[in-house]
Amino acid sequence: MSSSFSGFERSLAKLLARFPALKRLAKVAYSRLMFLKNKKNYTVQAVGKLTSYSVQQNGSFFGYYDKSPENSKGLVLSHITGRSTTKLPSASDSIDLVVFDGNNQLIVSLPVNAYNWQQGCRAQWLDDDIFIFNDFDAKLQGYVARAYSLEAKDEVRRFEYPVQDAFRKDYFISLNYERLMQLRPDYGYRNHLQTRESPLPSLEQDGLWKVDFHSGKSRLLVSLADACQIKPVDEFNGAVHKFNHVMISPSGEQFIVMHRYLIGKRRIDRLLLADANTGELSLLSDYGMVSHCFWADTSTILGYMRGPGNKDGYWLIDVESAEFTPFKHDVLSAFGDGHPHVAGDWFVTDTYPDKARMQHLMLCNWRSGEVRHLGEFFHGFEYAGETRCDLHPRLSVDGKAVFFDSVYTGQRQLYKLELPE
Repeated sequence: MSSSFSGFERSLAKLLARFPALKRLAKVAYSRLMFLKNKKNYTVQAVGKLTSYSVQQNGSFFGYYDKSPENSKGLVLSHITGRSTTKLPSASDSIDLVVFDGNNQLIVSLPVNAYNWQQGCRAQWLDDDIFIFNDFDAKLQGYVARAYSLEAKDEVRRFEYPVQDAFRKDYFISLNYERLMQLRPDYGYRNHLQTRESPLPSLEQDGLWKVDFHSGKSRLLVSLADACQIKPVDEFNGAVHKFNHVMISPSGEQFIVMHRYLIGKRRIDRLLLADANTGELSLLSDYGMVSHCFWADTSTILGYMRGPGNKDGYWLIDVESAEFTPFKHDVLSAFGDGHPHVAGDWFVTDTYPDKARMQHLMLCNWRSGEVRHLGEFFHGFEYAGETRCDLHPRLSVDGKAVFFDSVYTGQRQLYKLELPE
């Protein structure tokens, strides 16, 4: 019997999505019952050698699936934490952003005060020397982006806007992490205790800022009000709106962003395409659910979302025509949602815990539809909600390894899996 959740079970979960509290209770009870029936006698199976990145007995993780922790010199970014990651992040406990060399030796360690367990501090390489990340500036009492140079062994730039996604050393896109903390705390920061009660800025004054890396100049490129002008519906008027998950195209000329609005406890997603220079918007997906996306190439988006026919699955979207094409292999649909990371014709993706609490890791070809199973990893019940640990897989620069986060040992750790030839 398959330990994956069936189409009927996922359809039922979709229906319950209108009742979030009921869905959470039902999900916990059902998951525990299914685990007792499907529990396996191992916690990990993998096709190749596994290497962990850690310091002493501390936990480690990289964060989101859209950025590789590795640069082309084989240096690896990671977060190190002495705080148990089964607990919510705390403004009173900093974590460390570190760099490991090719021999898994620590060469840089920087304390960071703005983070979450899903994305860390949004650390990302700008080139082989400089990486950028978010932090909390106590003097400014605000979130900032810091650029650090390995060569200079020091911070080389500081910006009064936190980074969401960056394009090399040209520019980055920023968003309001205070709004995220109110509406989606999984990806927000906890340094402002009053954030939950603070009034949100108007839709005209909040959105996405473009920040020039060299001059530091910033401008509101796309407002939430702008997003609401694209194929507007009456529901917009009574909804609460936010942006999340900005992803810049490989050319740097465009980016995608999720426009999510909430009506009570009901959540509706749209995927927007923006011109990185003018902010001009177009609508790519308006079927109600967008989960995780990635640029497959300069004109194609790969993502798990709802598409034509109200079908949830992996879809390819042509950004010029907004035409949807389903991924060729149905095996991924059987696993449900995942986090695709593309390199060339291939992508890695993962699954949420199945009935046996195993998360699956897969390597797929988005052109041919080929799917290879790379491993499965146990995810305990103590990691849940904001403290969950998705694998968030990312291919290495040379495509010969996969980096991912896992709690199969009981502690959150960053791993590298070497792929077979």
